[in-house]
Amino acid sequence: MKKTLTLITIIVAFCFTAKAQTFHVPENYTLKEKEDYGKYEDDVIKAVDWLQDTPWALEDQKRMETNAFLMKWMQGSPTVSIEINTSVAKMTEKNPQLLMTFMGGYTKYALQNKSAFNKTKANQAGVKAVIDKYVVETDHKNNSLLNKLTKIEKDGKLADWMASDFNKTK
Repeated sequence: MKKTLTLITIIVAFCFTAKAQTFHVPENYTLKEKEDYGKYEDDVIKAVDWLQDTPWALEDQKRMETNAFLMKWMQGSPTVSIEINTSVAKMTEKNPQLLMTFMGGYTKYALQNKSAFNKTKANQAGVKAVIDKYVVETDHKNNSLLNKLTKIEKDGKLADWMASDFNKTK
């Protein structure tokens, strides 16, 4: 049993390392004009995926650089505008890393659905990303809302919760 667990651990670590090497934070990027942002959309999606797939405990320097790149892109993007409501604040208050996870999920949805963008679905993509990351991060701080949302999502009722409770302030 110990050999099997050790082998699984090695395989998982290898997979994270292999995937982590596929994304490189853009260097010397320029985000001044509207046209600049479109050039980096593929990099934004890759950065979001990398943050989602890479455990918090790994690659601190690359994580900081990736977060800085994404934040700069998101703040100036002429095509993606994210609103953080009370529900998102409550989901991320104990684990601030999850705020970038939400914004990343939202942004990825927006970029992949330009012609059929739906704000509710973008918010749901952000919430789903947060739930997924919360579940896999073993060192997260307990969050009662995310525990509830994990069960709701598992039961296939996240869209219902989004429609009824996401925009409510409590």
